[in-house]
This record gives sequence, C-alpha cells and structure tokens, in this order.
Amino acid sequence: MKIKNPSLLLLINFFISDLIAQVRPEVVALRTDESIEINGVLDEEIWESAVPITEFVQRLPQDGAKPSEKSEMRILYNNNYLYFGFIFFDSEPEKVRATILNRGGWIHRDDKLEIALDTYLDRRNAYLFELNPLGTQDDALITDENRPTLDAWAWDGVYISEGRVTDFGWVLEVAIPWNTLRFPSKNELTMGLAVKRYINRKNESVIWPHIGLEYSSDVAQVSQYANLTGLKNIKRSNDIKIKPFGIGGTQMQKSNGEKISEETSSGGFDIYYGLKSNLTLNLTYNTDFAQVEADNAQINLTRFNLFYPEKREFFLTRSKLFSFGNSSQTEVFFSRQIGLNQDVAGGARMFGQIGNTSIGALNIHTRAEGNLPATAYSALRLRSDVRDRTTVGAIVTDVTNNDGQNSVFGLDAQMRFWGNSSVSTWYSQVDDNRIEGPSAASMVKIDLKNDRYFLTAGQHRVDKGFQPALGFVQRTDMIGTGAIFGFTPRVGNGDELIRQWRFTGYVRDVKNHAGEKESGVLSFGIDAIFESRDKMGINIRQDTENLSRGFTLGNGVEIKANDYTDTKIQFLARANQSRGIWGDIKIEKGGYFGGNRTQYGGSVGKRFSNHLTLYGSTNRNLISMPSQGKFTADISGITAEMALNRKWFGKALIQYDNFSEQIQLYCRINWIHTPGSDLFIVLNQRYDMSKSKGSLVQGTQVVKLTYLFQI
Repeated sequence: MKIKNPSLLLLINFFISDLIAQVRPEVVALRTDESIEINGVLDEEIWESAVPITEFVQRLPQDGAKPSEKSEMRILYNNNYLYFGFIFFDSEPEKVRATILNRGGWIHRDDKLEIALDTYLDRRNAYLFELNPLGTQDDALITDENRPTLDAWAWDGVYISEGRVTDFGWVLEVAIPWNTLRFPSKNELTMGLAVKRYINRKNESVIWPHIGLEYSSDVAQVSQYANLTGLKNIKRSNDIKIKPFGIGGTQMQKSNGEKISEETSSGGFDIYYGLKSNLTLNLTYNTDFAQVEADNAQINLTRFNLFYPEKREFFLTRSKLFSFGNSSQTEVFFSRQIGLNQDVAGGARMFGQIGNTSIGALNIHTRAEGNLPATAYSALRLRSDVRDRTTVGAIVTDVTNNDGQNSVFGLDAQMRFWGNSSVSTWYSQVDDNRIEGPSAASMVKIDLKNDRYFLTAGQHRVDKGFQPALGFVQRTDMIGTGAIFGFTPRVGNGDELIRQWRFTGYVRDVKNHAGEKESGVLSFGIDAIFESRDKMGINIRQDTENLSRGFTLGNGVEIKANDYTDTKIQFLARANQSRGIWGDIKIEKGGYFGGNRTQYGGSVGKRFSNHLTLYGSTNRNLISMPSQGKFTADISGITAEMALNRKWFGKALIQYDNFSEQIQLYCRINWIHTPGSDLFIVLNQRYDMSKSKGSLVQGTQVVKLTYLFQI
C-alpha cells in the first residue's frame, strides 16, 4: 500500500516513534547487606551475583555499531549507598589513558566514565558523575536536558570512588551515598539511568542505553534513559549538613599613593536541611569567597559590557534553577551582582521539586560598605512540566536598599520535539520608579537539530528601560532578528582522516525601537574535525555598526560616531588536548571601525606528568586607525596545574594586559582532608607595571578551612 498523504505519513511515524520510545531497557539493582570496600577490585562475592549489563552500543564514530571493547556494569545497593561496579576490557591495556589526579580537572583528556541518574524520573533533570581510571572525580547537574555548562560542573557531590588499570583494561568502583541524592519518598523507587564510556585514544564513545546521534545532548538527553529498578525501602537520614569555615590572613590595597593593610580573621557556616525528600533549605552566615579563582583578564574592544562568569561555588550550586533569559546577553538573574563589592552578611536559599514543579528561592543580605548601602537580594524561580517535554515557568527578582527598589517579573515556556528540537519563548518586565519609559524584554526562538543539520532562528527585544538590578544586560533599546544554520555531515567511521565537516552560517540584524538599523552580522564558516580530534577551520564575517554616538576604549582611543562596515577573515586550528603537547592558534585580519585590525592568538600546553601540567596563552591585536594612529591590545597568561595525589592539588596563574598595565598573580593550594571538606591556601597579588619599576597595589594571603558534618 502506498500512502500518498505526507502529513498522514508524518503522523503515523510520530506515533510509532513515541510507542517505541516507551519501551525502555531496564536494570535491576541487587540489594546487599554486606559492607562493600571501595578499592577498585570488585572482590566481594555479591558482585558475582549481580547480573552484568553488557549491551553497550557505540555512539561515535559509528552510531549503533558494536563497541570495539567490551564493558560490564553491575549495580548493588544497601541502606546507605548505591554501588556501581565496572569492568572495562581493553585489547591494549597499556594504552589506557589515566593521568588526571585533581578533582574537577580535565578528565576529558583521559579514558573516562559518565554515570547519569534521574532520581525523580521526571525525564528532564539528572545528576552526572564523571570518573577516570584512577577514580578521579568530577560531577555536574543536568537541567532541562541541556549539556552541563561550566556553572553546572560547580556542584560538588560527596561520594567514594576508586579505580585501577589492570592487565586486561581497567576497573572502577563507585559508592554514592543516598544522602548525596534527592529522590521521592516511596517504598519502591524507579530512577532513570544512562552510562557512557569514552575510549580516548580511539575517540570512541559507547553508551547504555543507546542514545543516538539524533539527540545532540548526548548523555544529557534524560528523556531517553533506561529504568533502574529494584530500589526498595530506601530511607533518607535526617539530611542535615553543617559546613562551618574559619579564615585568617592579611590584605593590602594601595589607592592614590595610600597603603591600607589589615589582618582578617573570621568564620561562618552553611547549613543544608532537607525539608522534605525533594526540597532543601540552605542557610548561610558571613559567607566568604576567599578561595575563588581570579577572573580571566579581558580587553573590551567593543561598545558593549563585558561578561564575566560566576565562579563562586555558593552561587553556582543549583544556579541553573534560576536561569532566565539569554545567556551572557540578557539575564534576569545574574548572581555576580550579589556581594561583588560588599560582604555577604547572610541569607537563605531553597531548592528542589514539588510534584512536577522545580523551585528555587533565594534571599541574600549584604552589609553597607562605603557609599554602598546594605542591600537585600531576593529571587523566586518556578518551572513546571505541563505535559511530556513541555515546561512553563516564572521568575520574580527584587533588589531593595535605601536608594530604592528594583523588581522584575518574567514568564517563559519551552516545548521539545523531534529528539532535541524545541520552541521557546520568554517575557520579562522591570518595575522601578527610577526608570522612565518601556522596561520589558522578550525572546521567541526555534531550534531544529539533528546530527546532520541545525537551525536556530528567533527575535530578541530589549527596551531602553530594561535594567534589572539583579541581572546582566549587554545592550538595551534593540530588536535583534537572526538565525544560525549549519550542515554537519559525518564522513568518517574511525579509519579516515576527517570524521566530520561543519558548514555554518550566521545572519543577524539589529534595530532600535525607532526602526533605525544599529548593527548587522553576516558570517560563513567551514570546519574540519579530524578523527584525531584535531580541528581546523576558516570563517569569513562582515560586521555592520551604525554608531549614533562614539565611545572610548580602555586605553583612551576614541571611536567616533559613524557608519562602519568591516569584513574580516579568520583561520583557526586546534590540537587534541589529550596529547602530551597541545595547543591552538587563531589568526584574524580585517577592518575595525574604519581602520584595520590583525589579531594573533593562541595557546600551548604540556603535560609533564600526572603531577604537573603547564599551559600558556596570548592574544595580540595590532590596530591601525585613520585618525588615531596605531596601537596594540595584548593579553598574556600562563597557568600551572599541580597534583600530589587525589587529595592535594594546586593551581597558579599569572596574567597581564597592556590596557590596565597590571600583572596579576594568583595561587591556590587545595587539600581535601575528608570528602566535602577542604583546606585552601590562597595568594592573590596585583602589580602596577605602568612605571619602570612595578609596585604592589593589591595583595591578599588567606588560609581557609572547611569541614562538612552530616547528621
């Protein structure tokens, strides 16, 4: 029979695909009363009683193919832990890559394992645990089926792991305490589970259950997880965690020739209390961020605000619950607005899930400092499932002090379909008596994705008065319409030189609300991704800027009001970071606001051993302006990462830019003396190099000790 109606065919295909999607693989966890020693050996007899999962499927380089190496997974549990035991066979065990010792390090340089757990079985959110053959840990939170971003990796779960390389491959044991996870209060639990192994030297990933390349989110595609069953009578503890800290050190700052030095000693605490099995209250007092890594230096060569990501663990934990708007462009909630120039006196957060609704609430107070008044920051975020893979949400933020009140209300919605495609929209409004005129922002966007094609198109609107005090806005008074599209065919199956081509295009037009064009972008690029994971590409881009008023760069150079059209060409090459020596290079040449700009940038790194890695980067801009002459904009830095073992590691960073003419030195040593508890030793100094002899303008030396009590 031949079906002539394509709409009917599409409808039939949709229902068949939906039916197939409901038939999920399943693994039953085996209960044990034995005490399992986590030593990377799997020497307890109970492991032999657990039926192994071996049906791993290749995802890359050949989606759906049989893996080149065999993998086995066994799962046990008792009243305290969920246990995973893995045996990863390898025909060349001497080539298993196991180098990273520092927690949260660059585990992607090694062979690795990823375990993803959807504890609420909401098919949307999950915990992600990443480990290498040494048992080195990293972990993240998956939110709304999105790949974890840098802030999502800031979650530090407390669990035990041990791995070892053997003469047949490698073995890994993992014990996840039940009080590290949140899950419903039921006598019998079913959780979502996905496990992925990565064989580094082959650039091969294998996964169970099979999540095909049509799902670009990879292991973050929570809706496709298998079912983990057999979990009975799991009782959570009182779930009270108390984490006090003590801090001592010195601080010096020089301003207008005056040197101010002081000794610092203080303490504070965080308390985590499980209100319900799915809701946590976090109380904080006298919060301190002495151990936070320094920001990477940036030079602003545009008329828009620079974006600096959040790096403070307190705000990064569960931060995705509060995300609303366009990342790095128009964010209603941006935690760096809190406590950046003032000390945090204390506050409270609540996060978790009530039924089908995710909830995040926050109230933080900062102390008065100088001309800055004491301020209260509040936020409430809700996001609820209304049907399968469709969510609606709302956000409210408020900033109140003696200077006034700034409040924001917003609504958003997202519908996912066709694997990893979606339609999304959001709207937000600022309420502030000090702001005149319209003060709203909105966006509507469609994402169409599979493994060979992608298209993202939408419109982004921001009123001139959209100024959320707890947000970040790169540009106001704009209506931006644009699209990103691409064709990404895979041409290799593991044996060819090139694995995948990427042909991409980008077009964007920005007008103000008066209908006048302000800027535009037209860009095309070609990238070759090699089987070795090296990458090479070229991009041609045309930027249009219609400046109604000029602006001044950080070095005093003035960019005059005018209409500019600049064309530039860029070449990029990047080496696989798993190599002993790796690096990247970028060369760009073209126009710059009526002048010319040549940019040279790159980085190089070398792993000397499991204990030491060095890498440096530089970015040099040679700019020639018709009326301003020539000048440079340069940034350079070098970083050392050190690890004595999986408990002692450190990082040192030196960076310089010629706009500020300052050198920053940052050094941090971290000792994890017990799981979840740390000792930090931090040195942070800044030198003014504008004179012939550099002078110290800011210096901090701090020792911070934390300890986690679990009740």
